[in-house]
Amino acid sequence: MQLHPQGIKGPWKAGVVLDRHTIDSKIAGQNEFGYPVFDNTRSEIGEQLYRFKYKNDQAALAKILKAAIHYLGPYSRGKFDLIIPIPPSNPMRTVTKQLARGLADGFSSSFSDTALVKSKNTSELKSVTDPEVRKSMLAGVFQVDPHQVNGKNVLLVDDLYRSGATLESATEAIMTQGRAQTVYVLAITRTRVHV
Repeated sequence: MQLHPQGIKGPWKAGVVLDRHTIDSKIAGQNEFGYPVFDNTRSEIGEQLYRFKYKNDQAALAKILKAAIHYLGPYSRGKFDLIIPIPPSNPMRTVTKQLARGLADGFSSSFSDTALVKSKNTSELKSVTDPEVRKSMLAGVFQVDPHQVNGKNVLLVDDLYRSGATLESATEAIMTQGRAQTVYVLAITRTRVHV
């Protein structure tokens, strides 16, 4: 799978997004409610993420994990003590959990979906475009278990990168509450619009 990785800056030691999610998007018409319907062209990994996330395609998950492990592999052997998913806004979604668990298996690292949790519910942030509103929605939302995180080199995993507000808030909680040694960040894809 061809990737176009980009470094992402934030309060973490190093971060990367593997590729853009959507390469092109055109209005294809309207749905029955009068809202626009789009014809999207996704990157290779963006298409796999779409299939996994919205169609529960486990073969797509395997392709994403293979690409991520191959890309990070040379830099990552023994680097991550603990791999943690970003907790979803909707507790029924398990996308980031499955991604993080697969990466942990691939790197022979520990995995935890309880080291970082949301202490309060937030609405899904994908429709919130104002970065200041996103930051205020995320203020104090993450709780970290220092017994799992203290002194560890953590890889924090998210499926989609937009403004970085979620990853920044989670990283700050992991560093301050959890007293992690370092935090690295991996996002699978990046939205075309990042405000």
